[in-house]
Formats: sequence, structure tokens, C-alpha cells
Amino acid sequence: MPASLLLERLAVDQPTTIVDVGANPTDPTAHYQPLLQLGRCRLIGFEPQSDALDRLNRDKSPYETYYHHIIGDGGVHALHVCRAPIMTSILEPNQKHCQAFHLFDKFTEVIERQPVVTRTMDELDEIPLIDHLKINACGSERMILAHGKRKLAEVAVVQLEVVFIPLYHHQPTIGELDGELRSMGLIPHAFSSIKKWGVKPLIINNDLRASLNQLLVAEMVYVANFLDMESLSDERLKQMVILLHYCYQSYDVVLCCLTELARRNIIDKNPDEWYLAFVKHELETCR
Repeated sequence: MPASLLLERLAVDQPTTIVDVGANPTDPTAHYQPLLQLGRCRLIGFEPQSDALDRLNRDKSPYETYYHHIIGDGGVHALHVCRAPIMTSILEPNQKHCQAFHLFDKFTEVIERQPVVTRTMDELDEIPLIDHLKINACGSERMILAHGKRKLAEVAVVQLEVVFIPLYHHQPTIGELDGELRSMGLIPHAFSSIKKWGVKPLIINNDLRASLNQLLVAEMVYVANFLDMESLSDERLKQMVILLHYCYQSYDVVLCCLTELARRNIIDKNPDEWYLAFVKHELETCR
């Protein structure tokens, strides 16, 4: 079976539109690579740091486009350039919190402040309606969501960094972001990754990066609320199927969405037969 079988069964009108805010290649996100390899998506990335943007443009495929815009609320902010580039943010690091964790006082040392004008997702003509949004913006995630709701009206999957301990002043925590996303009709689906970090002064095995239990940040995945199928358009369900199958291997939710599409006579009946055979073939191929 070809890897594109599921895409062919769905007969989607347009390639999946993915927007990556904070596309710095030093913090790679590989989950959407299968769709890039199939040539069935359009990736639009935003990266404010020039060196990182140059690397992205050097290595990009024909399906990727990158911009230098800083996505936010459309206002003027100070960009806090940190010693660790992936910690650079329009929010100021909270040194009281950072000092509590090994290395983070060094990671978040501000070496330069630059005035910048942010752009909103809703105002950018470069961005069509978004199927999948990934954000890693060091604290401005809620601002980005709040000023992009028109482009996110039909979003199927959102992956973003959530924090348990805010490392920046005025950084929204997981509870605040959860409320924002639920108000947009999205529900929690998975943790893509969870980062714990060691608290000073204890050092474990002479490794400053070793941790015990203290939660710090996580990559969390939200999906359109499949528990309320009536609220989801055919195209949104199709994009959920594509993203959750190829990017996350969430076969149970995929089959749930396929069953609804079959009920609507959008795809062939009995998806449990052909889809589960397709999944079995893919899993055996990967062994």
C-alpha cells in the first residue's frame, strides 16, 4: 500500500496548511516531516533570528516558506536576545524563577534588547486559513492565539509549548493557555514531550541537566473537539485525520473521524476495515 493511500481516500481539496511560529532549527520539530516528504503540505514558518532563518532557507524543501516576522499582537515590543538563542523572547526573563533551576540563569541572560514591531497572524496575507499551528515562542503563545482567531477558525491541530513554571514575566501558564484553547473549540490530546529540570542546589550525578520530578515545560497537542462532531466541517475532519495519522499516529481518534466522514457519505463506508489494514501495513513496514 502506498503511504499516500489515506490522502487519496480523503480526496482533500488543498494541501494541509501548517504554520510554524518559532521555527528555529536548533529546536527542531520533526512531527510534520512525513507530510513534507509526501509533498502534501504547505509549511509557512516564522523565525526572528537571522542566523536561524538563514539555516531554514538553506535547507528548505519546495514546500516550505520562511519569513522574518515576529508574530504577536501587532504592537511594538523589546526583543530580549538571550545567551541561549532559543530563549530569546519579547517577554523579559524572570530571573527570580530562572535562578532556581540549574543553567537557566545563564540561558536567559539578556545580551541585547532590540525594539521590534510584531505582526498578527490575522493581518498577514501570507497566511491562509490554518490547518495545523505549531508555536514555540517563549511566552507569547497566548498573544499569538488571541490575535489569530480568524485564521484559526478551522484549525484542526495545535501544538504549542506550555509552562508549569513561568520563566518570563507575564508568561501565561498551562492553565491560562488551556482556557484560551478550549474557548476556540479545541481539547487536549497529547503531550508531545515533557521537560523536567533539576532545582538548585542539588546536582545529580554531576550533571546540571539531570532532573528528578520538577515539571518545567512541555509540548502539548490540542485537537478540534471530536466529541462534538456536529460542530466540525467535513474539511476540518479530513485535516484532523491527515495530521493525527501522519504526524502523531493517533489511530484511534483518526478512525473516530473517519467513521463520522463515512456516516456523512464523504468517504467509503466501513473505514474500520480498510483503515486498520492500512495502519497494520504501515506498522509492519516500519519494523
